[in-house]
Amino acid sequence: MIDETSIVGVARSSDGKEVYYEASDPKASYVLTNETDRSAWEWVDSTKIDYNYLPKPGSELQNTLIANHGLPLSFLQIQTVEEGAAWYKANSKYPDLVCEMMAKYEWGDLRYKTKKEFKNQRKKRERKKPTTALVIKKGPVLVHFSN
Repeated sequence: MIDETSIVGVARSSDGKEVYYEASDPKASYVLTNETDRSAWEWVDSTKIDYNYLPKPGSELQNTLIANHGLPLSFLQIQTVEEGAAWYKANSKYPDLVCEMMAKYEWGDLRYKTKKEFKNQRKKRERKKPTTALVIKKGPVLVHFSN
């Protein structure tokens, strides 16, 4: 089943040089201009454009958030954990430590760890006693001041 996009409304600018066509799908809306002076046009840097990839209709992702909003193409092009952490830092409000953990889960080996492996790692950390050179002595503390 193919969804057809239809024009919902048309709006003209006050000077009559631009016409905005609003479609039932917001991604299909567009502006036509009659401006011949190209110096008045506003251009967007191509590095700032990131299109969303939508899954095919009828796929297993049909009733998920991804099916409605899609995934950015910049997200789909990530290959390493470092690139993923940088992407999360640039495109989310999470702290840097959380961004690194999310990248490790998505593109690293963290995805393949089981619940039992996490428990075993925690037990190993708890068994190891931290060794520090700091010694805490109880009793009165004397501080001498010199004139």
